[in-house]
Amino acid sequence: MTTILVIDDDVSIRDSIREILTTLDFQVITASNGKQGLQLIKKNSLDLILCDVSMPTMTGYELLETLQSQEKFSSIPFIFLTGNSDTRNMRKGMELGADDYLFKPFTIDSLLKAINTRLEKTARLKKQSSTRLTELRHNISFALPHEINTPLNGINSSAQLLKDYADNLSQEELKEIADLILESSKRLTHLMQNFLLYAELELISQDNQKIEHIRQSKTSQCSIFNILVSLSQEISQQYHRQSDLSLQIDDEMVAIAENNLDKICRELLDNAFKYSQPKDMVRISCQKQNDNWLEISIFNQGKGMTQEEIQRIGAYMQFQRAKYEQQGSGLGVAIAQKMLEIYGGSLIINSIYQQETMVKIILPIVSKSS
Repeated sequence: MTTILVIDDDVSIRDSIREILTTLDFQVITASNGKQGLQLIKKNSLDLILCDVSMPTMTGYELLETLQSQEKFSSIPFIFLTGNSDTRNMRKGMELGADDYLFKPFTIDSLLKAINTRLEKTARLKKQSSTRLTELRHNISFALPHEINTPLNGINSSAQLLKDYADNLSQEELKEIADLILESSKRLTHLMQNFLLYAELELISQDNQKIEHIRQSKTSQCSIFNILVSLSQEISQQYHRQSDLSLQIDDEMVAIAENNLDKICRELLDNAFKYSQPKDMVRISCQKQNDNWLEISIFNQGKGMTQEEIQRIGAYMQFQRAKYEQQGSGLGVAIAQKMLEIYGGSLIINSIYQQETMVKIILPIVSKSS
């Protein structure tokens, strides 16, 4: 049964709302002020709160501000009841996190419409969250074991070959096996490092003081030119596609640590070559949006992504796995996105399915006075 808390210092309004909602099979509890309401919120599992704005002891604004500061209560739908239609007061409530306003006197229809709208929205969000969680579990259970087992199998099979046939293998064959072990080991190391790094970034992203410290650090500055040029040449060479690389880069100082910019660009550049074909150009350019922001663009022709897939980008999220055999856990783009957010930047992805992808890295430019 849906449980609604009604908070209002006017007993007639409380009783009227309770009578109406109870008749419609809602479970209703009431409080006469914000302080009393807060105690009931802590003791009950609520689906929605209807709260008057002006009350003694604790106002509706004060109650909402308190709830928004506590994660376990901040997601409860909150509707203000008020006799004041001043838009400044409405704006204040919305800024604090209110979901809606009902102006007294209100009709039964408007009350039920406001309640049902909020409950339906909450139900949709819960369903979307559940769907994403199910998909995340599936991707972790499918993609991650695959990414771990593939290099492990390479190492194990190579070791078995050495054990069984070491005396009969030529120097060239021994070198081939050693190369396979090394390649598999590097792939496994990269996966483990990304896994730990993403976990660390998730923790940092929840700590505003840590984020501010990182942004203010003197080490959070670097020049983009050398990083982009050396990385793009290195990765294009790994794919034997130096002739597919196009660079148009001006030097700028950006507000991010050099090792983090290197990591972001490495993951995104590798994807650009991985998901495109030889003789298809990979173009890298940069452009100042204004004096404060720099845009680094990485373009490739390839399989592309749908808009739905772009919106669902995150850790362990792989797309079209049944159609394309992918190498990677899906962590690379998620790490780049999380790093950029920590430094105040952003990642924009535009893609045409089965045609092309444009990834834009937006970074703050170091001011000349810094």
